Amino acid sequence: MGTRRDLNLHRLIPRLTRFCRLGVENFTKVWGPVVKGRSRLVFFMEPLLVLAFIFFTGQVAWVFFGVQAQNRSEEKVFLSIPLGSSLTQVARLLEEEGLINNSRSFIWYVYLFGKENRIKAGHYLLEPRLSFAELLRELEKGRPIIHRVTIPEGLRADEITELLAKKGLIDPEVFTDLLEDEEFLASILPPELVTGSGEGFLFPDTYEFIEGMTEKEVLSTLLRRFRQVWSELTADGDGQSFKDGQGLSPYKSVILASIVEAEAKVESDRPIIAGVFINRIKKRYPLQSCATVQYALGERKPRLLYKDLEIDSPYNTYKNYGLPPGPICNPGRASLAAAIKPTETNYLYFVAKPDGSHIFSRSYREHLNAQRSLE
Repeated sequence: MGTRRDLNLHRLIPRLTRFCRLGVENFTKVWGPVVKGRSRLVFFMEPLLVLAFIFFTGQVAWVFFGVQAQNRSEEKVFLSIPLGSSLTQVARLLEEEGLINNSRSFIWYVYLFGKENRIKAGHYLLEPRLSFAELLRELEKGRPIIHRVTIPEGLRADEITELLAKKGLIDPEVFTDLLEDEEFLASILPPELVTGSGEGFLFPDTYEFIEGMTEKEVLSTLLRRFRQVWSELTADGDGQSFKDGQGLSPYKSVILASIVEAEAKVESDRPIIAGVFINRIKKRYPLQSCATVQYALGERKPRLLYKDLEIDSPYNTYKNYGLPPGPICNPGRASLAAAIKPTETNYLYFVAKPDGSHIFSRSYREHLNAQRSLE
């Protein structure tokens, strides 16, 4: 049983033969009377037509075989066609990737069938052993490669940068510089949230990034998603509810949300934890959040030592009162909602249980008893 290419060629050659034979017959009928008696011309006519037929058939075969794939591997082929590429450049790329045998055959074919303006720039991930007809259909679609990336809640900006860099989506240095570009941040975030750092505003979610996006486009996608969620959560107050309700500015609410994100594992605990921190702020108690100390240390330690609590940093909430100067991670929707509308409670302490939930206490004595109960 022959291949698809052999079958197509077997069908094509008889059709070309019939076409040429019909051409010879029609030529003889029309020009026969004119050349009648000119034996020499008639003598050379048939061989010339045969040669023309052979040449034409050879050209067709050259184009046909030239546009067939030479790469027979089972791996997908990544093809990137830059904007503004000429047809010659596209043909050369296809030949280099083994998607066709001959770039000149491709150019002839495309011009012959009027497809020179239908090839689109873009990034393609092509299936192995693609037929030429299927390849052309893909190139006419301009289908980009999509990278699906999930950013978990609670990651720091540097961890998100590393995640995106490992996916090959960004240059980490360029991305880091943009995170500190206040003018760029101000072009997307609400003005009350712009302080010169993107920490806290890289919204955790699942994103689909197009191959070839710039660092600005990637960062803009994260920031706009944060802005969208923030607008949904604060739609009724334009930020005034923070000052009137809990004494926190919008930016400080994001800081609080980041601490809640780092401390809480159970969603129902988040608004209560936010309420505990609000109570401690009001009473001028230090927050004493281990998560802020870990941020100051620049690492995630499974257990903090007493010497860690002595680190000299504005993010050490064991030594400093109130909230730290900025977010310590990038909170999700539940933590933002908890910080915006914390539970009104008398609790001042909490301790984590092995399952991730918390025991809340109103006094230090209760808190000590809760700790002992977990030992």
